[in-house]
Amino acid sequence: MSKVRFMQTKPVVLTVLCLATLVQVGCEKGTGVDQPQAVSANTGTVSSAPSVKLSSGQLGAITLAPAQAYKFPVEREAVGSVSFPDDPAIIQAESTLVGAAASYDLTRKELARVKALGDTNGIAQKELEQATSDEQTASATLRAARDAVRALGKSDEQINGMISKGQIERPPSARSTTRWVVANAMESDTPLFHAGQKAAITVLAFPDRIFGGVISEVYSIVDPNSHRVTLRIAVDDAKNELTSGMLADVLIQIQQPDTSIGVPEKGVVREGDGTMTVWVTTDRANFVQRTVKTGLREDGKVQILEGLQQNELVVTDGAIFLDNILQAPPSD
Repeated sequence: MSKVRFMQTKPVVLTVLCLATLVQVGCEKGTGVDQPQAVSANTGTVSSAPSVKLSSGQLGAITLAPAQAYKFPVEREAVGSVSFPDDPAIIQAESTLVGAAASYDLTRKELARVKALGDTNGIAQKELEQATSDEQTASATLRAARDAVRALGKSDEQINGMISKGQIERPPSARSTTRWVVANAMESDTPLFHAGQKAAITVLAFPDRIFGGVISEVYSIVDPNSHRVTLRIAVDDAKNELTSGMLADVLIQIQQPDTSIGVPEKGVVREGDGTMTVWVTTDRANFVQRTVKTGLREDGKVQILEGLQQNELVVTDGAIFLDNILQAPPSD
């Protein structure tokens, strides 16, 4: 309704507006830069959309293509290093756990024996108190050992399995083609990680190679100094190329790729005020600058979250050329 009321403005007002438009066009003739008047369907107000008109000779400086949808991986970064086949910290904690469980079992049996002797033959109170104290100490040590192993990412089921068997079992693959990367990620990203997520690892020794990996453990404690969470990642190293101590950059896929509109990097310009813009056209001669909201970047593509529709004809290379014309129009 507001748009209709605007169109019904008195004739004298329309005449003034037309004259003003003609004067403006006459002043700008020959610059190749226009300021088309856009009418808001909601308010009926007039706003300017920066635009540029190119000659046929200038068109060779840009590339056009319909806006397309791409898959943008949703990833988080981490840094770390290639580690030993078995994490020394985990080995130590698990060994302590198995030893603590054996000590607790022994003291528990000793306490039961002393109590049984006390009931039948009588036994010194001091001996009973000592057996009770030993059993309580062993119990506390076992609880602490369980907590330490749990903090390193082991489940209660795994912990109970080690205690019941009285030994630590390692899968054969841990000593074959599998290598390990211990990586540190931002504390704020902790809720996003879980065992089984895929990871891509690169190392300085093989900059053009990507080693595929899977998160094996997410440590349940955050380093109070660096405020980072530790991830242990199993990496396939069929050629035995990774060596313990190598620096590693890690990308972790935290969810399925996000499919949305994307524009090549050379089609997006960051303006002086921080906004991001693209250039669109409908006739391959007149180009309108459009403010957009950007997101992820992947393989030279910039994700466009708002401001551009699929199949709109957009400048994919040479957007800065149009921006320069807009900022400094050529003189007659």
